[in-house]
Amino acid sequence: MKKKSIALILGLFFVLSFAATAFAIQAEIPSETTAIVAAGSTNITLSGDLRVRGWFKDNLTQAGVPTKNANDAYYDERVRLAVDASSGPVSGRIHLESNLGSNDVSVWGNGSFDGKQSNGLGILEAWINYAGSGLLGVPSGIKVGHMPLALGPAPLFFDHRKFGDDAIVAYASPAPNVHLTALTIKAVDQSQATNSDNKDIDAYVAVANGEFAKQELGVDFTYVNDPSGAYLASGQSLSLQDLGLFGAGSISGIGYTAEADFQFGKLNDTVDASGYGLWLNLNYKLAPITIRALFAYGSGNDGSDATKNKQLINFLSSDRRYTLVYEYTLKTAAGAEHTGIANTQVYNVGIDYNPLAALKLSLDGYYLRANELTAAETALGQNKDLGTEVDFNATYQLTKNLTYFFNAGVLSEGDFYKKQAATADTTPTVIMHGLEMAF
Repeated sequence: MKKKSIALILGLFFVLSFAATAFAIQAEIPSETTAIVAAGSTNITLSGDLRVRGWFKDNLTQAGVPTKNANDAYYDERVRLAVDASSGPVSGRIHLESNLGSNDVSVWGNGSFDGKQSNGLGILEAWINYAGSGLLGVPSGIKVGHMPLALGPAPLFFDHRKFGDDAIVAYASPAPNVHLTALTIKAVDQSQATNSDNKDIDAYVAVANGEFAKQELGVDFTYVNDPSGAYLASGQSLSLQDLGLFGAGSISGIGYTAEADFQFGKLNDTVDASGYGLWLNLNYKLAPITIRALFAYGSGNDGSDATKNKQLINFLSSDRRYTLVYEYTLKTAAGAEHTGIANTQVYNVGIDYNPLAALKLSLDGYYLRANELTAAETALGQNKDLGTEVDFNATYQLTKNLTYFFNAGVLSEGDFYKKQAATADTTPTVIMHGLEMAF
């Protein structure tokens, strides 16, 4: 990289600024972090993250299809560097991440034979926030830029925390423990390239949440407009409304996270959207053990009614939300990877065990079912049994800023996959481990 380019990036780093809102995911700064000395009253903090992972996938193609003797083994690496700045009521953040675009990692060996990588560097976050009480006479603010965003406590409808979106967020707290948020999201902007804003994907969101009787309760409403059909694999235009009701808290020592989403609107101006999703997660602590249970349901579409789309439509980045194999690395019953609970029933029992302060272990069992089958799937002899999965996860904190992690998952697939692949049991297996250093 030329010296002028490096100087430009460093210059931008120390000029821009940041902070968070009730809607956007909070950007936390480690308490041990030492601020960089800056002129005047500006506070600047530098932080980052280095992660190296090793992967092994057995009986599973890169396209997420269970296939006998298909395997893959590789390492990848992620680099993140963030600058946080604040001066009075104004704050901001610049957050860079390696190889943004199709993935968030650099796969070792993808470069030349001597190991040189041809990686990109992208902006993961870049936003400005103004917070105070002078705007409306109550605590309020506005946040503008590219930021991680998510709706509700459960990954049902909208979760873009991994790479973020361009957004304008306005928020206020008219009463203690009551929060109101309104925002507009520019998910895709192609108007400059096409000279038409009909190629854009826009979302408009309103959220109200607060604490009532020591329980966190809330409601959100989202309108998504995609007139060109750029998002759906079917190419259908989208005019979608999603109503979400959510809660989190504890009752008689049992912790819970609950959410229900209901969808309305049109696809191609002729097909009614009527998907819905349900999520209930429970936990009970008996230190050093925590027992967990999850039930989740995402509606599916059998294709029998051309005037209705019954499948839950969601906007999710490529993160792990429950299972390591089925949802994170496999093509699901919804026909693609990373579809959350769309066309899926999830039954889960898990246990967390902390034998040492630095060691965390967890074991999960899942039973998975599809909610609907298409005529083509039925003709192949497939049924709704997706299979059972067992996942094991462990993290060990070597030092205060260095963690080793190990994850393994095995899916014993049901006839939904056996008949689709027309093979004997393949038992897709995923093992992933690595080191992560945060500073």
